[in-house]
Amino acid sequence: MIRFSLDDVKKSKATSELNFINRGIEKESLRVDSAGKISQKPHPKGLGSALTNPYITTDFSEALVELVTPTFNSAEECLKFLSDLHVFVNQNLEDESLWPLSMPCSIDSEEEIPIGNYGLSNQGMMKTIYRRGLSNRYGSMMQAIAGIHYNFSFSDNFLKILADSNSHNLKELKNEVYLGIARNFRRYGWLYLLLYGSSPITSKSFAANRSHDLDKLNSDDLYKANATSLRMGDLGYISHAQDNLNISYNSLKDYSSDLKNALKTTYQEYKELGEFKDGERIQLNDSIIQIENEYYSTIRPKRVCPSGERPINVLNDQGIDYLEVRCIDLNPNSFVGISREQVYFLDLLILYCFFTESPEILEDESKELFKNHKTIVNDGRDPSAKIKTLNGDILVKEEAMRILDGMSEVATFMDEEVFKEGSVWSETVGSQKKIIEDYDLSLSGSLLEEVNKSGLTFQEYGLGISLTHKKQMNDLETDNDNEFRNKASESLKSAKKLEEEHQISFENYLEEFLNKIS
Repeated sequence: MIRFSLDDVKKSKATSELNFINRGIEKESLRVDSAGKISQKPHPKGLGSALTNPYITTDFSEALVELVTPTFNSAEECLKFLSDLHVFVNQNLEDESLWPLSMPCSIDSEEEIPIGNYGLSNQGMMKTIYRRGLSNRYGSMMQAIAGIHYNFSFSDNFLKILADSNSHNLKELKNEVYLGIARNFRRYGWLYLLLYGSSPITSKSFAANRSHDLDKLNSDDLYKANATSLRMGDLGYISHAQDNLNISYNSLKDYSSDLKNALKTTYQEYKELGEFKDGERIQLNDSIIQIENEYYSTIRPKRVCPSGERPINVLNDQGIDYLEVRCIDLNPNSFVGISREQVYFLDLLILYCFFTESPEILEDESKELFKNHKTIVNDGRDPSAKIKTLNGDILVKEEAMRILDGMSEVATFMDEEVFKEGSVWSETVGSQKKIIEDYDLSLSGSLLEEVNKSGLTFQEYGLGISLTHKKQMNDLETDNDNEFRNKASESLKSAKKLEEEHQISFENYLEEFLNKIS
């Protein structure tokens, strides 16, 4: 296992390259009408084609807008672009607004959740049918949850300096570095949920006809008193079909082999569901996961994949290029769903995972990490909550402080050796220590307190914030308006061209795609 200490980085002269961390954000939000109900309207034409617009698409539902930034070296520039995207989208929503919370608005039935429509091209049909499969496997309600994916990578030059200074092959070093971070993120990523999880409450409609152990908050809502992120728990992005996958992050070979197994292995319940119903295809296949994106994890190794290619093949052939962090709830205090402080904290946590020894995760530890995750999600703010570490059981508060102390060392290094412009990194860690001392200051704690104090239901609370955000955006203009308009227009032409091109039958297209796994 390759490990680099702070001293190693200083000696290698790679320090200045940490100014060029690459950051990108993908942010989902439900479109809702003036009453706060999920939109029944198609994706606004002014936003372009959800299939081909690189900045504005949809996730599971036609109503679930997904905004995608390019990568930036500056956290501020990344957030500014995301803000501009929101302002542009808001201009095209007319009487609708964006739901500000990860748990969805009150939805009476799954039939109210329109599945994303990507047109009649083979690429578009693939995306739509994949979503039909998700609906049939897990239900549409689960897929109406919104969140943020944070994409992180070091500059290639940073990794090249480290590779050259240690006579390592660059591609192999990148794979080991990113997988080492991913393993440690599995160990320590719960700290982010403890501090910034913001989904401790949900409308009763979300849990209708599903078994759960949530408590009644009021006549309309359910909650857990010490929960941090129900979105990341048993009612959220959980697949029992995937529970026993235990996909390894110990090497790219192991990761690919385990993922390939999930893509190729039939799951009996999905086989019984069938691939067709009344002559319509209702899932891409009957495997444990239909395609790579269906694998749920708090962090995934990634590489940009050309349209029509298989991510698993591209990852194997070219290696890991970045990490996708997937455990980020929407922060209702910001209309972009994430704050500058959160971005810096995520960077620091990832850097801590990089600088900390990252041994292989064996099956027993993997099971304990799964239990730790559930503890934090459901009861993280309980002062007596404990988790299991490699050194035994420990109070969550104690382990959180230990990790934050380690992050403080990294933060000082970033302030004094890298940025050299104040103490923004150290201040980020300092403010989090205050939250560990008083969980009511956490996002989940303060959200629960606000709802309780207001006397509002979750639905009323969410709608109020949604309308406040809309008003804020109404008063703003975007510096990128022309670019967004051009991209929207170009995307509509590109999508139309795809549909007009000669295409093989969809079934042949799908067969070729599924057989591409090498």
